[in-house]
Amino acid sequence: MSPARPDRLRVTVVSPGYPPDRGGVEEHVAQVARRLAAGGDAVRVLAGTPDPALRGREDVLDGVVVRRYRSLPTPGMTTAPGLVVAGLREAGRGDVLHVHSYHALSGLAALAGRRHPVVLTPHYHGTGHSAAARVLHGGYRHLGARLVAAADRVVCVSAAEARLLEQDFPGVAARTTVIPNGAETAAIRAADPWPEQGPTVLAVGRLEPYKGHDRVVEAMPDVPGARLVVVGRGPERDGLRALAARLGLADRVRVLDDVATPELHRWLRTADVLVSMSAHEAFGMAPVEAAAAGCRTVLSDIPAHREVAREHLHGSATLVPRTAGPTLLATAVRSALEETGREGRVRVRVPDWDDVAARTREVYLEVLDAAGVGGAA
Repeated sequence: MSPARPDRLRVTVVSPGYPPDRGGVEEHVAQVARRLAAGGDAVRVLAGTPDPALRGREDVLDGVVVRRYRSLPTPGMTTAPGLVVAGLREAGRGDVLHVHSYHALSGLAALAGRRHPVVLTPHYHGTGHSAAARVLHGGYRHLGARLVAAADRVVCVSAAEARLLEQDFPGVAARTTVIPNGAETAAIRAADPWPEQGPTVLAVGRLEPYKGHDRVVEAMPDVPGARLVVVGRGPERDGLRALAARLGLADRVRVLDDVATPELHRWLRTADVLVSMSAHEAFGMAPVEAAAAGCRTVLSDIPAHREVAREHLHGSATLVPRTAGPTLLATAVRSALEETGREGRVRVRVPDWDDVAARTREVYLEVLDAAGVGGAA
C-alpha cells in the first residue's frame, strides 16, 4: 500500500539564479516557488549570483528561503562551484530536489538523485550560442548525459524542447512531461501604460548575441515614426547603443540595462509590438507576457516560437525567418503596427503561473508516489 500523499511538501530548488537577478530561468523558478510557498509548502532555493552584495546571503522572500552562492562569468554556462556542492548536500534534506538548467554547472546537483527523488527542468537549448560555448558544451556532454539520466522526472517547458532533448539524449522521453511557462496575467493587465509614448516596439531578453536584438535595431530605420525599447542585461548593451547611434536612431532607440518587474509590465502594456529574433529558445516567455498585455508579436521562425504562436498566441503573432534581413523584418513590424492601429490590442488567453505551479506540484507528488515516499505531514 502506497503512503498517503502529503499536505505539505519540503522542496529544495537548485537554480543558476533568482530575482533580483533576471532571466527566463530565474523568473520561472521564482514564480513557481512563490506559489508553492503561498500554498503551505516549505520551499528552499539555492541560487547562484554574480552580485557581490548578494553572495552568501540567506533571505526569506515571499515565504521562500533563498540562499545565494557566487557564480563565475564562464562564457556560455553559469558556473557556481559552491552551489553545486550545496545542492549535492541538500538533496537528502527534503522530499524533492528540483534542479533547473542543463546549461549551468549547478545542474550537476541532479546527480544526488540516488538519495532522494529529483526533478530536472533543463531549459534546454542544445549546444552553446557561441564558438567558445559550443566547445564547453562538447566537453560537458558526458556529465550532462549523467544528470539527465539521474532525474526521476524531466519537465520541459515546450514540446519543441522535449523533442530536442530526446534527440540528444535518446530514451528520456519516457520520463518527460511538458509544462509551458506562464505569465503573471492579472498583474500585467493591471499595469498602467507609460503616457505619451507613441508607436512602440519592444524587445525583451538577455543582451546576448543569440537574442538578435541588433537585428531589431537594424530594422528600425524602415519603421518610421516608431520607437524601440530594448529591456535586458548583458554584454551587448553598449554595442546596441552604439549601433543605434551609427544608424542615426539615438533618439528612437532606448536600451534599458534592466528594469524591475512592475516597470517591465508597464512597458508590455505600452508596446504595440514585441519583437524577438532569438536564434534559440526553450519556450519564449516574453511573447506570452506580451500577448497577456494585449501586444502583437513578431518572432523568429524557430521551433519554440512556432509552438508558442500556435498554442498560445492565437493568430496575434507573425513569424519571420530567423535570418531575415532588416527590410523583411521592418515590413513585418510595420504590418503589426498597422494592424494594432486598425483593430486595437489583442485579447488572448495565455498560460498563468498559477496553473504552472499546480502542475509542477503534481509532478512532485507523482515522483514521491513512484518512490514510495510519503513526504512531510
